[in-house]
Amino acid sequence: MATKKPAKLSAKDLEEFKALLQKAKAVLSGDLSQLEEEAFSQNGNVDASESRPGDTADGYYQEFNLQLLENEEEALAQILEALERIEQGTYGKCEGCERLINKERLRAVPHARMCIDCQRQAERRGY
Repeated sequence: MATKKPAKLSAKDLEEFKALLQKAKAVLSGDLSQLEEEAFSQNGNVDASESRPGDTADGYYQEFNLQLLENEEEALAQILEALERIEQGTYGKCEGCERLINKERLRAVPHARMCIDCQRQAERRGY
């Protein structure tokens, strides 16, 4: 008995995922602006009048904000790539096995490029 091949995502499904991605993009864009401001300000969150020579809190806050900024930029890039895949008609197709990614996974991680099985394999290999 042949296994039924899963159907492609419907136009309604694609609109749902596009809306999720655009919402995440808007949130991240606002977060990035705030993180950039904090990371590149002279003293991070600390008022310059409060800092003293040898005070390492400023460096910590700046380093912390720079790391957050890097993570947020990576997430935004993944979201933009997912929006591009929607436009190209390849969204929802696993880049590992080329099967469709489960809708529940896409709802949880709308920028997912791989099905859960391929993602687990990639993580075990250190990707």
